[in-house]
Amino acid sequence: MSLSIFLALGLGVILGLIHFFSENLEPEEGLKHYRIISFAAGISIAYLFLDLLPQTYEAAVHLKQMVFVFLLLGFAVFHLAEKFAYQHSDQDKLARELKEIHSISFFGYYFLVGIVLKDKIQISMLEGSLFMIPIVLHAGLSTASLARIHGEIRESTFIKIALSLSTLLGVIFAILIHVPSVINNILISFIAGILLYIIVKEFLPEKKKGQPIFFIIGLALFFVFYIFIILARK
Repeated sequence: MSLSIFLALGLGVILGLIHFFSENLEPEEGLKHYRIISFAAGISIAYLFLDLLPQTYEAAVHLKQMVFVFLLLGFAVFHLAEKFAYQHSDQDKLARELKEIHSISFFGYYFLVGIVLKDKIQISMLEGSLFMIPIVLHAGLSTASLARIHGEIRESTFIKIALSLSTLLGVIFAILIHVPSVINNILISFIAGILLYIIVKEFLPEKKKGQPIFFIIGLALFFVFYIFIILARK
């Protein structure tokens, strides 16, 4: 088994552990919380626009305009899943339906992340590790997953284990079953759309809650890091 496969499996395990203990990692509401969230948002936005979206554009060579359809689908699926639960449920059923929708959506999302992670790691360990930055930040801070689901979700061991294993299962699936490059390009576009929704809608603090200076620091830090990556690629 190659080093890249071990790294992909290792990152899947690490992300799973972060998922499982995310409620203990999330900072309490307050100034520190918004500083961390804003800093993470700066890093994630920079990665999305400097690296992931350009990769999506490069995939258009093979998929042409369809690549943007999958980008849109990723964004729309997560938006509509939550809106459907709020607008088509009465108050008694709302909590249960939200739990089901969030659990299924995020399991599927992180499973796809595992598939893409394995492919990216095999192409370049640096690219794969870079891809994990916003994924890990989101999982650790729980801004759009467990933190937005009712408390019963956090107390459900089954759901915590399922979400924790989702990325690792995706990696194992990609190891056992060859995923064509065109499918990987579609998944990258789909995940980019989901990340765009998560970061813009859930990751950025609303109104006065954010800490702009920490957002700028995160943005600038990733930009400098990205410059070194570009130089290393040459």
